[in-house]
Amino acid sequence: MARFAAIHVALPPHRVPQAELRRIAEKVYAGRRELLALLRLFDRCGVEARHLSFPPGYYAEPRPFEARNADFLRKAVELGAQAARGALEKAGVRPERVDHVIVATTTGLATPSLDALLVEPLGLRPDVRRWPLFGLGCAGGVGAIGRAAEIVGERHETALVLSVELSGQVFSHEALSPVDVLGAALFGDGAAAAVVRGGEGLLRPSSRLFEKSAEKMGWRFGGDGLRLVLSEEIQPLLRAGLRGAVEAALGGERPRFWALHPGGPKILEAYAEALGLSEADLGPSRRTLARIGNVSGASALFALAELWPETRPGDRVFAAAPGPGFALESVLIGC
Repeated sequence: MARFAAIHVALPPHRVPQAELRRIAEKVYAGRRELLALLRLFDRCGVEARHLSFPPGYYAEPRPFEARNADFLRKAVELGAQAARGALEKAGVRPERVDHVIVATTTGLATPSLDALLVEPLGLRPDVRRWPLFGLGCAGGVGAIGRAAEIVGERHETALVLSVELSGQVFSHEALSPVDVLGAALFGDGAAAAVVRGGEGLLRPSSRLFEKSAEKMGWRFGGDGLRLVLSEEIQPLLRAGLRGAVEAALGGERPRFWALHPGGPKILEAYAEALGLSEADLGPSRRTLARIGNVSGASALFALAELWPETRPGDRVFAAAPGPGFALESVLIGC
Protein backbone atom coordinates (compact mmCIF):
# COMPACT_ATOMS: atom_id res chain seq x y z
CA MET A 1 0.00 0.00 0.00
CA ALA A 2 0.96 3.66 -0.27
CA ARG A 3 2.42 5.52 2.68
CA PHE A 4 1.90 8.99 4.10
CA ALA A 5 5.20 10.91 3.97
CA ALA A 6 4.58 14.50 5.12
CA ILE A 7 2.04 17.25 5.70
CA HIS A 8 2.34 21.04 5.78
CA VAL A 9 -0.25 23.78 6.22
CA ALA A 10 -0.33 27.45 5.21
CA LEU A 11 -2.48 30.37 6.30
CA PRO A 12 -2.95 33.81 4.75
CA PRO A 13 -1.51 36.79 6.63
CA HIS A 14 -4.65 38.46 7.97
CA ARG A 15 -5.55 36.92 11.34
CA VAL A 16 -8.86 38.43 12.39
CA PRO A 17 -10.44 37.88 15.84
CA GLN A 18 -14.03 36.67 15.85
CA ALA A 19 -15.25 39.85 17.54
CA GLU A 20 -13.96 41.94 14.61
CA LEU A 21 -15.61 39.63 12.10
CA ARG A 22 -18.87 40.01 13.97
CA ARG A 23 -18.60 43.79 13.56
CA ILE A 24 -18.07 43.28 9.81
CA ALA A 25 -21.19 41.10 9.70
CA GLU A 26 -23.15 43.90 11.38
CA LYS A 27 -22.22 46.16 8.45
CA VAL A 28 -22.97 43.52 5.83
CA TYR A 29 -26.41 42.74 7.31
CA ALA A 30 -27.28 46.35 8.24
CA GLY A 31 -31.02 46.97 8.19
CA ARG A 32 -31.97 43.27 8.27
CA ARG A 33 -33.06 42.72 11.83
CA GLU A 34 -33.78 39.02 11.36
CA LEU A 35 -30.15 38.42 10.39
CA LEU A 36 -28.65 40.77 12.97
CA ALA A 37 -30.53 38.84 15.66
CA LEU A 38 -28.54 35.74 14.65
CA LEU A 39 -25.10 37.28 15.19
CA ARG A 40 -24.94 35.43 18.52
CA LEU A 41 -23.80 32.52 16.32
CA PHE A 42 -20.41 34.25 16.12
CA ASP A 43 -20.06 33.83 19.88
CA ARG A 44 -21.32 30.23 20.10
CA CYS A 45 -19.70 28.43 17.17
CA GLY A 46 -16.37 27.64 18.83
CA VAL A 47 -14.29 29.98 16.65
CA GLU A 48 -11.90 32.45 18.27
CA ALA A 49 -10.17 33.83 15.15
CA ARG A 50 -9.75 33.18 11.44
CA HIS A 51 -7.15 33.84 8.78
CA LEU A 52 -8.32 35.64 5.66
CA SER A 53 -6.65 36.37 2.34
CA PHE A 54 -7.62 40.05 2.34
CA PRO A 55 -7.80 42.83 4.93
CA PRO A 56 -11.02 42.76 6.98
CA GLY A 57 -12.53 45.74 5.17
CA TYR A 58 -12.59 43.73 1.93
CA TYR A 59 -15.39 41.55 3.30
CA ALA A 60 -17.56 44.51 4.27
CA GLU A 61 -17.89 45.64 0.64
CA PRO A 62 -20.16 44.07 -2.00
CA ARG A 63 -18.36 42.45 -4.94
CA PRO A 64 -19.70 40.59 -7.98
CA PHE A 65 -18.82 36.95 -8.52
CA GLU A 66 -16.39 37.77 -11.35
CA ALA A 67 -14.28 39.97 -9.08
CA ARG A 68 -14.41 37.54 -6.16
CA ASN A 69 -13.39 34.63 -8.35
CA ALA A 70 -10.45 36.55 -9.82
CA ASP A 71 -9.32 37.31 -6.27
CA PHE A 72 -9.73 33.62 -5.37
CA LEU A 73 -7.59 32.51 -8.29
CA ARG A 74 -4.70 34.83 -7.48
CA LYS A 75 -4.60 34.07 -3.77
CA ALA A 76 -5.27 30.33 -4.09
CA VAL A 77 -2.19 29.89 -6.29
CA GLU A 78 -0.03 31.83 -3.80
CA LEU A 79 -1.33 30.01 -0.72
CA GLY A 80 -1.34 26.61 -2.39
CA ALA A 81 2.27 26.99 -3.54
CA GLN A 82 3.32 27.90 0.02
CA ALA A 83 1.72 24.76 1.47
CA ALA A 84 3.04 22.52 -1.32
CA ARG A 85 6.63 23.71 -1.00
CA GLY A 86 6.54 23.06 2.74
CA ALA A 87 5.22 19.52 2.30
CA LEU A 88 7.84 18.64 -0.33
CA GLU A 89 10.62 20.00 1.87
CA LYS A 90 9.44 18.00 4.89
CA ALA A 91 9.25 14.83 2.79
CA GLY A 92 12.70 15.43 1.28
CA VAL A 93 11.23 15.27 -2.23
CA ARG A 94 12.53 17.46 -5.03
CA PRO A 95 9.74 18.93 -7.18
CA GLU A 96 10.97 17.16 -10.31
CA ARG A 97 10.48 13.81 -8.54
CA VAL A 98 6.72 14.32 -8.18
CA ASP A 99 4.76 12.02 -10.50
CA HIS A 100 1.20 13.12 -9.68
CA VAL A 101 -0.34 16.34 -8.38
CA ILE A 102 -3.87 16.23 -6.97
CA VAL A 103 -5.54 19.54 -6.12
CA ALA A 104 -8.91 19.81 -4.38
CA THR A 105 -10.86 23.04 -4.08
CA THR A 106 -14.50 24.10 -4.09
CA THR A 107 -14.48 27.81 -3.23
CA GLY A 108 -13.59 29.17 -6.65
CA LEU A 109 -13.56 28.27 -10.33
CA ALA A 110 -10.40 27.91 -12.40
CA THR A 111 -9.85 26.78 -16.00
CA PRO A 112 -6.98 25.99 -16.45
CA SER A 113 -7.33 24.26 -13.10
CA LEU A 114 -5.16 25.14 -10.11
CA ASP A 115 -2.95 22.09 -10.56
CA ALA A 116 -1.94 23.32 -14.03
CA LEU A 117 -1.28 26.82 -12.71
CA LEU A 118 0.99 25.44 -9.98
CA VAL A 119 3.24 23.26 -12.15
CA GLU A 120 5.70 26.00 -13.17
CA PRO A 121 5.79 27.93 -9.86
CA LEU A 122 6.54 24.70 -7.98
CA GLY A 123 9.09 23.43 -10.49
CA LEU A 124 7.15 20.25 -11.27
CA ARG A 125 7.88 18.32 -14.45
CA PRO A 126 5.81 19.25 -17.51
CA ASP A 127 4.75 15.60 -17.81
CA VAL A 128 3.48 15.37 -14.20
CA ARG A 129 0.06 13.70 -14.09
CA ARG A 130 -2.55 16.22 -12.97
CA TRP A 131 -5.74 15.31 -11.12
CA PRO A 132 -8.03 18.28 -10.36
CA LEU A 133 -10.84 17.58 -7.87
CA PHE A 134 -13.81 19.90 -7.59
CA GLY A 135 -17.04 19.61 -5.62
CA LEU A 136 -15.98 17.49 -2.64
CA GLY A 137 -16.31 20.54 -0.41
CA CYS A 138 -15.31 19.92 3.20
CA ALA A 139 -14.32 16.36 2.27
CA GLY A 140 -11.86 17.56 -0.38
CA GLY A 141 -8.56 17.25 1.47
CA VAL A 142 -9.22 13.79 2.90
CA GLY A 143 -10.68 12.65 -0.41
CA ALA A 144 -7.60 13.86 -2.28
CA ILE A 145 -5.29 11.86 -0.01
CA GLY A 146 -7.45 8.81 -0.61
CA ARG A 147 -7.26 9.27 -4.38
CA ALA A 148 -3.48 9.67 -4.14
CA ALA A 149 -3.19 6.39 -2.25
CA GLU A 150 -5.17 4.61 -4.95
CA ILE A 151 -3.18 6.21 -7.77
CA VAL A 152 0.34 5.45 -6.54
CA GLY A 153 -0.50 2.16 -4.81
CA GLU A 154 2.55 -0.07 -4.56
CA ARG A 155 4.32 1.61 -7.47
CA HIS A 156 7.43 3.64 -6.71
CA GLU A 157 5.73 6.93 -7.50
CA THR A 158 5.14 10.11 -5.54
CA ALA A 159 1.98 12.21 -5.32
CA LEU A 160 1.67 15.78 -4.10
CA VAL A 161 -1.78 16.44 -2.61
CA LEU A 162 -3.14 19.94 -2.06
CA SER A 163 -6.37 21.28 -0.59
CA VAL A 164 -6.75 25.05 -0.86
CA GLU A 165 -9.89 26.97 0.08
CA LEU A 166 -10.83 30.64 0.36
CA SER A 167 -14.02 30.02 2.29
CA GLY A 168 -14.01 33.55 3.71
CA GLN A 169 -15.60 34.64 0.44
CA VAL A 170 -18.87 33.46 1.96
CA PHE A 171 -19.61 36.98 3.32
CA SER A 172 -22.57 38.11 1.20
CA HIS A 173 -24.52 41.35 0.96
CA GLU A 174 -27.31 39.31 -0.62
CA ALA A 175 -27.59 37.03 2.41
CA LEU A 176 -31.14 36.05 3.25
CA SER A 177 -31.10 33.10 5.63
CA PRO A 178 -29.75 31.87 8.97
CA VAL A 179 -27.45 29.52 7.02
CA ASP A 180 -25.79 32.56 5.41
CA VAL A 181 -25.04 33.94 8.87
CA LEU A 182 -23.73 30.58 10.06
CA GLY A 183 -21.35 30.44 7.10
CA ALA A 184 -20.07 33.93 7.85
CA ALA A 185 -19.53 32.91 11.49
CA LEU A 186 -17.54 29.77 10.68
CA PHE A 187 -15.50 29.95 7.49
CA GLY A 188 -11.93 31.09 6.87
CA ASP A 189 -9.09 30.56 4.39
CA GLY A 190 -6.26 28.05 4.39
CA ALA A 191 -4.30 25.43 2.47
CA ALA A 192 -2.86 22.05 3.39
CA ALA A 193 -0.52 19.87 1.35
CA ALA A 194 0.64 16.29 1.82
CA VAL A 195 3.07 13.92 0.13
CA VAL A 196 2.01 10.33 -0.54
CA ARG A 197 4.54 7.75 -1.76
CA GLY A 198 3.98 4.35 -3.28
CA GLY A 199 5.38 1.23 -1.70
CA GLU A 200 5.22 -0.37 1.71
CA GLY A 201 2.93 1.35 4.19
CA LEU A 202 -0.67 1.74 5.29
CA LEU A 203 -2.91 4.33 3.69
CA ARG A 204 -6.40 2.88 3.29
CA PRO A 205 -9.07 5.17 1.81
CA SER A 206 -12.84 4.82 1.93
CA SER A 207 -15.84 6.72 0.59
CA ARG A 208 -19.50 6.48 1.57
CA LEU A 209 -22.33 8.26 -0.22
CA PHE A 210 -25.52 8.62 1.84
CA GLU A 211 -28.72 7.91 -0.07
CA LYS A 212 -31.22 10.63 -0.99
CA SER A 213 -29.18 13.43 0.55
CA ALA A 214 -27.72 15.34 -2.41
CA GLU A 215 -29.45 18.57 -1.46
CA LYS A 216 -28.40 18.56 2.20
CA MET A 217 -24.98 20.24 1.92
CA GLY A 218 -22.96 22.24 -0.59
CA TRP A 219 -22.18 25.63 -2.07
CA ARG A 220 -24.41 27.66 -4.34
CA PHE A 221 -22.68 30.17 -6.60
CA GLY A 222 -24.71 33.37 -6.78
CA GLY A 223 -24.20 36.78 -8.30
CA ASP A 224 -21.89 37.83 -5.47
CA GLY A 225 -20.08 34.53 -4.90
CA LEU A 226 -20.45 31.62 -2.50
CA ARG A 227 -23.63 30.85 -0.57
CA LEU A 228 -23.63 27.99 1.91
CA VAL A 229 -26.19 25.17 1.58
CA LEU A 230 -26.62 23.30 4.87
CA SER A 231 -29.72 21.38 5.93
CA GLU A 232 -30.78 21.00 9.55
CA GLU A 233 -30.90 17.27 8.80
CA ILE A 234 -27.11 16.96 8.52
CA GLN A 235 -26.56 16.25 12.22
CA PRO A 236 -29.23 13.48 12.38
CA LEU A 237 -27.85 12.04 9.13
CA LEU A 238 -24.36 11.88 10.62
CA ARG A 239 -25.60 10.32 13.85
CA ALA A 240 -27.55 7.69 11.93
CA GLY A 241 -24.94 6.73 9.35
CA LEU A 242 -21.54 7.69 10.70
CA ARG A 243 -20.87 4.71 12.93
CA GLY A 244 -21.50 2.12 10.22
CA ALA A 245 -19.46 4.04 7.64
CA VAL A 246 -16.50 4.45 10.00
CA GLU A 247 -16.54 0.84 11.20
CA ALA A 248 -16.48 -0.36 7.59
CA ALA A 249 -13.58 1.98 6.81
CA LEU A 250 -11.57 0.90 9.86
CA GLY A 251 -11.94 -2.81 9.14
CA GLY A 252 -11.62 -3.76 12.80
CA GLU A 253 -8.71 -1.43 13.61
CA ARG A 254 -8.90 1.12 16.42
CA PRO A 255 -6.90 4.30 15.72
CA ARG A 256 -4.93 6.08 18.38
CA PHE A 257 -5.64 9.49 16.84
CA TRP A 258 -8.63 11.06 15.09
CA ALA A 259 -8.31 13.91 12.57
CA LEU A 260 -11.95 14.82 11.97
CA HIS A 261 -13.30 17.75 10.01
CA PRO A 262 -14.35 20.42 12.55
CA GLY A 263 -17.47 21.58 10.74
CA GLY A 264 -18.83 23.22 13.88
CA PRO A 265 -19.83 22.34 17.46
CA LYS A 266 -22.84 20.24 16.40
CA ILE A 267 -20.76 18.21 13.97
CA LEU A 268 -18.21 17.53 16.72
CA GLU A 269 -21.05 16.46 19.02
CA ALA A 270 -22.27 14.05 16.34
CA TYR A 271 -18.79 12.50 16.08
CA ALA A 272 -18.58 12.04 19.85
CA GLU A 273 -22.02 10.47 20.12
CA ALA A 274 -21.79 8.18 17.08
CA LEU A 275 -18.20 7.01 17.62
CA GLY A 276 -17.92 7.13 21.41
CA LEU A 277 -15.06 9.64 21.29
CA SER A 278 -13.61 11.51 24.24
CA GLU A 279 -12.71 15.18 24.45
CA ALA A 280 -9.07 14.16 24.04
CA ASP A 281 -9.97 12.40 20.77
CA LEU A 282 -11.71 15.54 19.52
CA GLY A 283 -8.97 17.86 20.77
CA PRO A 284 -7.11 18.46 17.46
CA SER A 285 -10.36 19.16 15.63
CA ARG A 286 -11.75 21.44 18.33
CA ARG A 287 -8.50 23.41 18.57
CA THR A 288 -8.36 23.77 14.79
CA LEU A 289 -11.89 25.18 14.77
CA ALA A 290 -11.04 27.67 17.51
CA ARG A 291 -7.77 28.82 15.95
CA ILE A 292 -8.71 29.14 12.25
CA GLY A 293 -12.42 28.37 11.88
CA ASN A 294 -13.75 26.03 9.22
CA VAL A 295 -11.45 26.05 6.16
CA SER A 296 -13.63 23.59 4.25
CA GLY A 297 -11.65 20.81 2.55
CA ALA A 298 -8.39 21.68 4.30
CA SER A 299 -9.80 21.57 7.85
CA ALA A 300 -9.30 17.87 8.62
CA LEU A 301 -5.75 18.15 7.27
CA PHE A 302 -5.05 21.02 9.67
CA ALA A 303 -6.18 18.73 12.51
CA LEU A 304 -3.95 16.00 11.09
CA ALA A 305 -0.99 18.39 10.91
CA GLU A 306 -1.47 19.34 14.57
CA LEU A 307 -1.45 15.80 15.90
CA TRP A 308 1.12 14.34 13.47
CA PRO A 309 4.20 15.28 15.60
CA GLU A 310 2.73 13.18 18.45
CA THR A 311 2.51 9.99 16.37
CA ARG A 312 4.94 7.11 16.74
CA PRO A 313 5.76 4.15 14.46
CA GLY A 314 2.88 1.69 14.56
CA ASP A 315 0.23 4.27 15.46
CA ARG A 316 -2.96 4.53 13.43
CA VAL A 317 -4.62 7.83 12.54
CA PHE A 318 -8.13 8.04 11.13
CA ALA A 319 -8.89 11.16 9.09
CA ALA A 320 -12.44 11.80 7.95
CA ALA A 321 -14.62 14.59 6.65
CA PRO A 322 -18.25 14.82 5.53
CA GLY A 323 -19.01 16.78 2.40
CA PRO A 324 -21.52 17.46 -0.35
CA GLY A 325 -23.14 14.41 -1.80
CA PHE A 326 -23.95 13.97 1.17
CA ALA A 327 -20.84 11.84 1.67
CA LEU A 328 -18.03 10.83 4.01
CA GLU A 329 -14.43 10.63 2.81
CA SER A 330 -11.96 8.90 5.10
CA VAL A 331 -8.48 7.42 5.19
CA LEU A 332 -6.76 5.19 7.75
CA ILE A 333 -3.10 6.14 8.02
CA GLY A 334 -0.34 3.97 9.41
CA CYS A 335 2.55 5.88 10.95
